[in-house]
Amino acid sequence: MDARAQTSSQATDVNRIVAAPGEGDRRILWLELTVVVPTLGWFAWAISRTAGGTGPMWAFFFFIAAVMVVDLIPVPVWGGMQLSLSFPILVGVAMLYPPAVAGLIALLGSVDPREFRREVGPMRALWNRTQMAVAIIASSAVFNSLASLQSNWWQLIPAAAAATICAYVANVLLVATHGSFTYRMPVLKVLAKMHGTRPYEFILSYLGLGLFGLAIAQFFRINGPWSVVVFLAPLVFARQMYFRSRALADRLADQNELLGEQAERLERLLEKEHATVDELRELNRMKGEFVAVVSHELRTPVTALIGYAKTLRQTEFAEDPGMRTEFLERMERQGERLLRLVENLLTTAKLESEELTISLGRVLFEDLCREVVEGLASENSRIKVNVPNDLPVLHTDRELLGRIMSNLLDNALKYSPDGTPCELGARAEGGGIAFWVRDEGIGIDPAELTRIFDRFYQVDSSTTRKFRGAGLGLSMVRDLVGHLGGRIEVDSTPGAGSSFTVQLPQSVPAAAPAAGDLS
Repeated sequence: MDARAQTSSQATDVNRIVAAPGEGDRRILWLELTVVVPTLGWFAWAISRTAGGTGPMWAFFFFIAAVMVVDLIPVPVWGGMQLSLSFPILVGVAMLYPPAVAGLIALLGSVDPREFRREVGPMRALWNRTQMAVAIIASSAVFNSLASLQSNWWQLIPAAAAATICAYVANVLLVATHGSFTYRMPVLKVLAKMHGTRPYEFILSYLGLGLFGLAIAQFFRINGPWSVVVFLAPLVFARQMYFRSRALADRLADQNELLGEQAERLERLLEKEHATVDELRELNRMKGEFVAVVSHELRTPVTALIGYAKTLRQTEFAEDPGMRTEFLERMERQGERLLRLVENLLTTAKLESEELTISLGRVLFEDLCREVVEGLASENSRIKVNVPNDLPVLHTDRELLGRIMSNLLDNALKYSPDGTPCELGARAEGGGIAFWVRDEGIGIDPAELTRIFDRFYQVDSSTTRKFRGAGLGLSMVRDLVGHLGGRIEVDSTPGAGSSFTVQLPQSVPAAAPAAGDLS
């Protein structure tokens, strides 16, 4: 690894650590001077002592040129950190030469392409080269103290591994310390970012490169420089191809992961679309049934009205006061039934479009109960009223409250056998009132309780159903109760009847859409 080692785009870039915006920081400058100046002074002293023992000069320049050429080859990033191609050559140099010569080759040969683009200044370029030279000096000192190239293999391999580890540790610590000064981060954190997510795999790859350095040194010692070229050229080519294929595999893996995420997202969207389609189909079915039911509900009273009117035109019925009175009462009941249905339809439409307004006023609940019960005409005899006279005066919408009460009573009468009573009761509760409508009818199955307030829903929705109605009453009641700031509960036992309880505040909350205040 050299000073140009870098992390991936997700981690700290050691290139950027070495050429960061904080280049003028005095602490960084002092760090660089602390390493560069003593190292250059040591070179001057050591080279003078080893002059003449460095071997042929062409070999010295051969390795400098080899390191330069290899350093100029672009290297793809893998596993978070860049692996320098010149590293095994410099390790081999550390095994061939004494520390001073090996370090000088590293100093002169470690070229940073950014130097030619003037992306780093002279001091920074000298730091880059010096820290690599320090690593190779340490590597050479360790190897030459443990073995020589003429040693047996069981000595060479451990010595080469130790030299590689020494070079790696020295280089990494210098780069990490520089990064710590530049980015004001702890050294350990910089090290963690430098090594990415697979540090052990990265370190093992460097040990492998160190063994290649041993092979390069042996080839050069036995066969000369051309054997190094022949050995190194296919190694460089194969390594380039490997990392390109690795990068392509990583891109394909990322694309496959992206495609998988998109497939999952599309699957969720399709499921949501299917659910929406099913919901729309169910809604269309319910609306179709609603149209059929409403048509039937409208046709029944209209047909009755027309029939009674035609009958009254006949002479024998027109001159019979008793029959005329009976027919007129029936016509009035059918007209009231028709009016309630139309009013429910209009109220539901306003609720749907959020155009329903509230007209507030003082409401005596017991008076309203009496008025609603009397409006049920012949059915009112079945209703038992249990409403005290000391209930608090409500500040609410009288018409909407009456609509709630009449729909609950109509629902109770409809689902109760003829002749059975229904109870309308009330009590003061929590500053407001609670009133209930209780019947002794067919009751509601527990599985149906969660749906009885759905719009258009009826317990018996078949075309041959026994009970009349358009399936809007309870849905409208729930919405109106909410408009008045209350809540509704139902308790029912199949075959024993149902009880609907409405709790209302004394005054409609201020958030309710009031149309006017009649108090």
